Formats: sequence, structure tokens, C-alpha cells
Amino acid sequence: MSQSLADYDLAMPSDNRSLQSHGLSSRVYVPILVNIFNAKYAKGDEVVEFTLDDIRAAAQELGISVRNPADLAYRMRSRTVLPELIRNEGFFILSAVGRGKYRLGKADSAIIDTPENEPLGTLDLTPFPVRRLLPENLADFDEQALLTVVGYCKILDHFTGLTNFRLRSHVRKSVPRIGQAELDEVSVAIAHREDEQPVIVPVEAKAVADAINRVQISAMVSFCETYFPGHEVRPLAIKVDYESTVHVLEFNPTEEAADLTILRSAAYDIRLSEAQIELIRQTDQRLL
Repeated sequence: MSQSLADYDLAMPSDNRSLQSHGLSSRVYVPILVNIFNAKYAKGDEVVEFTLDDIRAAAQELGISVRNPADLAYRMRSRTVLPELIRNEGFFILSAVGRGKYRLGKADSAIIDTPENEPLGTLDLTPFPVRRLLPENLADFDEQALLTVVGYCKILDHFTGLTNFRLRSHVRKSVPRIGQAELDEVSVAIAHREDEQPVIVPVEAKAVADAINRVQISAMVSFCETYFPGHEVRPLAIKVDYESTVHVLEFNPTEEAADLTILRSAAYDIRLSEAQIELIRQTDQRLL
């Protein structure tokens, strides 16, 4: 199963689909992970486990200098597709399973495509002073700008049927078993029930070029189970596409990435008024 660097699938996709991209051309991450896989995988295995020490040993064997070995697992589990040789054996998920411990697991895919839904038209309710400082097309937004407009337009309220309040943005905290978990936003929704317990709504936002990743969604659930135990959790992903359509997906609250399923989804066409368009086109957006 040995491969040379020339055999790795390093070419980037040429179309406009949202794909994981970071690391596809890496001359560090890819060879090391393939080396580990070749050493540990036996035909028929459902999981392949390795450690930080295995990463260091593989780097030394290959003569590759690695400043931060843990970065390989972080990047390859959430920012890029796995090497083709590994995917061909059915492994699409790389997850942390403890401090310095990692696992390759089988799944249909590491990324989750947005379902096709007829977009629901809605007016852009973002206040003029804010909206004029953002790009005209949502396809040019980054994750935080996307969350800003989605919040002002009450998209989460419409989608969940609950009143949502932003609790925190850009959260990064350590979670037992998986290490660092990063969340773009955590909202609190008011549930319609007698105990008045809030519903925790973790949100992963994705710009045009980024894909919805199973590991990131399941990590959000692990974060909520750790820091908000006993509360109902409704994990969401928000994704904008090249047509500036905003997609919202809700998943089952599982900590196992391979078990994630889409419970429901919707698409929104957030429309600007002529006055908003005029202001945006008059504004210098050199900082964005």
C-alpha cells in the first residue's frame, strides 16, 4: 500500500462546489498521515487509532520537520479531506478521542452537502449603518458577517420556531475526550414548555468556500454536553452558497460524527432594498 509523494491526490477541484480544501497540497500533513495509516491499518478494520507520538515517529521516519505535531490532526480532521488512499478504504472521519489520541473512522463522507430547498424570500432587516459596511452579495461574506445578518433577519427564529438570543460568539474551549472545540456561535432559545428550560443552539457558519464538516458539528454537541449538561441541544449549520442563498440545517444531537443526520433544512433568499443597495455601493469597503 506504499505510495510516493507523486501518488498523492494533490490537485484542487476546479468547480465552484463547496469543498474542504486546506491541506490537499500539503507536503507535511498528507505524507505523515498516509505513513501512519499504512503502518496501522489491516484489511477489514473499522477504526484506526494513533497518537501524537505516532505523528512524531512518522515525521522522523520521513525526515519531515514538524513544529506542532498536534496541528496535523486538527487541520486534517476539520479543514481538509483525507488522502485518497485512506478514503478508498472507507475512512472519512478523523476525530480526537482523548489527549493526544486520534481515530480514523468510517462514514459515507466527511462533509455534508446542503439539501436542495426552494428558497424562502425575506427582506434584509439589517440596520442601514451596519448593512452599508458589508458586501452587497452574501456570497462575499465571512462567517461572522453571515451570522450578523442572519441574526438581524431572525432566520434562526423562523427556522426553529423559537425565540433565539445570542449567548456567545467565536467560542473556543477545551472539551474532555476531543480537545479543543470551536463554535462560531452559541444561542439560547426559549422553549415552549412548562419547565422554561432554555434550549442550547450551537451554530456552525460556513462561507462560500467552506464545507459543513461532520467532526465540527459533533464537536459542538460534545461542547454543549460538557458545558450545558441536561439541556436540550439543537445543533445548526448555516451555509451561504455562490448564489448568496443562505442554507440552514439542523442535525441530530450526537457526539459521533458518523451518526450525524440532517433532521430538517431550509433555504433563504435575503433580499436587499433599493435604498440598501444604493448605500452599499456608495460606501468604501476597503476593510472587508
